[in-house]
Amino acid sequence: MQKTHGMQHDAMDACVFEDGGLPVIGVSEMALLSRAQLSFFMGALWTPFLAMLAFSSYGLWIGEYSTFDSSETHWVYLLWFGMPGLLLFALWGSRAAKSRNEQQALRMVWLAPLKIIPFYAVPWMLYGLCSLVAGPFDNAFMAYGWILLVPYLLIAGYFCAGLTVALYRIFF
Repeated sequence: MQKTHGMQHDAMDACVFEDGGLPVIGVSEMALLSRAQLSFFMGALWTPFLAMLAFSSYGLWIGEYSTFDSSETHWVYLLWFGMPGLLLFALWGSRAAKSRNEQQALRMVWLAPLKIIPFYAVPWMLYGLCSLVAGPFDNAFMAYGWILLVPYLLIAGYFCAGLTVALYRIFF
């Protein structure tokens, strides 16, 4: 602590963070997630993708999709289940989680159901627009059909977020 013109200052007063902002006096920066905490959050982030991949691929494993028409149906179901969006979201979330502290990571968990919506929507819209251009035209509804699934996505997402936070509080 230093005294300057009757005021006390500590090392935090002179510190400037990477983003150019000044720290809040009296609030120290929290440490980044430990390896165990980061592993937990990574597991929670990737589990929905892996579970949906296993669930949606079950028909392939038992030989249900053996013809061209049925395999085309399988790829539409992968889009329906949100696999491209889940994969992109998990990749983005993995990168973002590495530089977070505990409070920020828990906030990420609670915001994840809202943040996944654009990742979920873009593949649907691209598929629908490609259907308009290259056919079959009857699949063009998928450009906007994803909106009907958003409530279910939010319900499932907040269930997973609540479960993740509960398990985190139990084990950490």
